[in-house]
Amino acid sequence: MVINEIAHHSGVSVPSVTRLARKLGYGGFMDFRVSLASGASSVKSESTLPISADDTDDLLIQKLMVGHMSAIESTLRVLDTERLSNLADDILSCRRLVWFGVGSCSKLSSIFSDALCRMGLDSVVISDRALLRLYSDRLHEGDMAIAITRTGKTQRTLEAIRTAKENGAKTALISNLANSPGEQYSDYFFCTSRQDELYRISGYETFSSICALLETLLTLVERKRGFESKAQFLDLMTSQK
Repeated sequence: MVINEIAHHSGVSVPSVTRLARKLGYGGFMDFRVSLASGASSVKSESTLPISADDTDDLLIQKLMVGHMSAIESTLRVLDTERLSNLADDILSCRRLVWFGVGSCSKLSSIFSDALCRMGLDSVVISDRALLRLYSDRLHEGDMAIAITRTGKTQRTLEAIRTAKENGAKTALISNLANSPGEQYSDYFFCTSRQDELYRISGYETFSSICALLETLLTLVERKRGFESKAQFLDLMTSQK
C-alpha cells in the first residue's frame, strides 16, 4: 500500500503514518516501506543511500528506482488534489492553452500538449525566447498558460508566466522548487519532489514526479471531458499521430 491507503485503512492522517515510521527509527515512510519489503533488519537501507562508484549495477538500479518512487510519493503527500481538479476544469474551459518551457521542459510539455490537441483542445508549446515574449503578450482573459521549470528559476519561463498573468490569463506553474519566485504569478502552483529524494541519491533533478503529475492531470481532463469508452481513452493516450 501507498501511504495514503495505509492512513485511510488505519483511520489516521497521512502525517501520523510518517511520524510512526520515524518513531520506529526510519527516515520516513518510504525508508520503512523499502526496509519492510526487503526483509532488512537494519533501519538504514543501502538502496536509500547516495550513488557510489563502488555500487554494483543491481544496487545502482535499486537506488534510482527507489528514488523515483520516493519522489512521486513525496509529491502526493503535499499535493492539493482539489486544486489539481480545478486546474483540469480551467483547461477544459479556456479558449486556448499555451505551455511555456525551455530545453527538456519544452519536450516534456509537447507530449502532453499533443494529447490535449487530440482531445480537440487548442494547445501549443512555446520555448523560443522571442516567441515566449510574443505569446505571453497575446494571452488575455479566457486564455491559460502552464509553465514547467524543474529548477523553478528559469528566467525566460518565469517572465512569460508573469506577463500572461498581468494580461489577465489564468496561469499554472509546475516546479521542483518549493519557493519558486514564479509562484506569485500563478493561479495554480504545484511543487513536485526532488530535494530529499532522487536528488539526494543521484545528484540530479528528476522528471519523475512532474511526469506523474501531468499524466494525472491529463487523465482528469479526459475524464471530465467525457470519453466514451476505455478503449477510446487508451487510443487517445497512446496515439502517435
